[in-house]
Amino acid sequence: MKKSNRNIKEKKLDFDKMVKNVEFAVSQIENNDFTMYFFILDSKNVPNATMCYIYQMAKALQDKGYKVCMLYQLEGEYTPEDLEIIKKEDGTPDPNRMFVGVGEWMGLEYAELPHMNITREEWSTGPYDFLFIPEALSSLMFLTYKNKLNCQRYVILQDFNRVSEFIPLGQQWADYGVDHVIASCQEQADRINDVFPYTKPHTIVVPPYFPTYFRKPLMAKKMIINIIAKDTNDVNRIVQPFYWKYPIYNFITFRDLRGYPRKEYAELLQEGQIVVWCDDKTPFGCSAVEALKCGNLVIGKIPDIIPEWMTDDNGLWFNDMKDVPELIYKAVSTLLSDEMSEVSQKGIDAAEGLYSPEEYDKNLDKMVETIKNERIGEFKRFLDFEKNNHKKKEE
Repeated sequence: MKKSNRNIKEKKLDFDKMVKNVEFAVSQIENNDFTMYFFILDSKNVPNATMCYIYQMAKALQDKGYKVCMLYQLEGEYTPEDLEIIKKEDGTPDPNRMFVGVGEWMGLEYAELPHMNITREEWSTGPYDFLFIPEALSSLMFLTYKNKLNCQRYVILQDFNRVSEFIPLGQQWADYGVDHVIASCQEQADRINDVFPYTKPHTIVVPPYFPTYFRKPLMAKKMIINIIAKDTNDVNRIVQPFYWKYPIYNFITFRDLRGYPRKEYAELLQEGQIVVWCDDKTPFGCSAVEALKCGNLVIGKIPDIIPEWMTDDNGLWFNDMKDVPELIYKAVSTLLSDEMSEVSQKGIDAAEGLYSPEEYDKNLDKMVETIKNERIGEFKRFLDFEKNNHKKKEE
C-alpha cells in the first residue's frame, strides 16, 4: 500500500513538473525571451542571394529586439590563437578551416550578428526557441529530428528545385518531422504545398526587401550595359556576338557585375542604362528587381519558375541566347534616340514600389506573431490533453 501511494505521489510530481515546464515555455514565448537560430552556409564573401535573404531576416529581427544566432558547421575551424601562431610563423592558413562570412559584400552589421560553429561549441535549444533551416540542408533536417531537438523548426524555402536536388530519393520533409515553412514568394509556397500538402496550414510567405540604395540615380546615366550572369561563358556569349553583328556600336561599354560588394554593385547599376540578366535557374530574380529599381531597362532570360514581379511591361524577355544581340541593339537604339515606350517606362517606374523595407517590416511582424501564436497554441492544446488524461486517471 505504501509503495502504491509512493508511485501515485511520484506520478503527481512528474505531472506537475511537466505542467510547469510547458507553462514556462509559453511564458518565454509570450515575453519574447527566445532565440531564433538560422542555419547558414559560408558565402566566403561571394555575393549570394540565398544567404542575403537569410541574413537580412536575422538582422531585421535583431533590430526589433529579438535574439538571433547564425549557425554553421565547420570541422577543425581555426581558433583566434591558431591564426595568431600562423601569422607569427609567416604561414598560410587553410581557407577550408576558416569561416569568412558576408562582411565584405553585405557589410559589418551583418558579419557582426552572433555566429556559432556547432561542431566546436556546445549548442542546445529550449522548446520555446525557433530554428530555421534552408531547403537545401535536408541532412540537417534529419539530424535535428534524429537528435530530438525540442525547438520548433521551419524550412526557409527560396528555391523549390533544390528540394528534390538535395533530399534522398523516396523521402520527404514529413520523414524529418518538418511541416512549417517560410517561403520567399507565393509561387514557391504553392509548389511546396502541392507536393507536401501537410505544409499548407503552416506556410508563411515573406518576400525579400531591397535596401533604399537600390534606387534611380540623381545624375544622368551612361550608355553602359551591365551583365548579370553566373558564368563567364554567358558573358562572352552576349558581348562577342553583339560586337560582331553590330560593329557600329563598338563604342558601347559592357561590364560584368559579378562579385561586387552590395552597395558598390548598386552604384554600378545606377550608372548604367541597360542590364542583361541571364539566370534562368533563379528562384526569385533579385538581381533583375535591383536593376529595375535602379532605373535600368532589363533584357532577361525567362526563368524556369517565372517570378511574380515579371510582366510584359517591365523588361525585354527572351528564351534563346541567340536573340540577345538583336534585343540589345533595339534597346540601345531606343535609348540613344530617347524613344522609350510609355509602357516600358511605366513598367520600370512601377518597380520602385516593389518589395520596400516598410512592406517587409510589416510582413516580418506578421511572421513573428504567427510563429509565436502557433507554438503557444500547440503547447496549450498539449497541456489541455494531458490535464484531461490526468483527471480521468485520478477518477
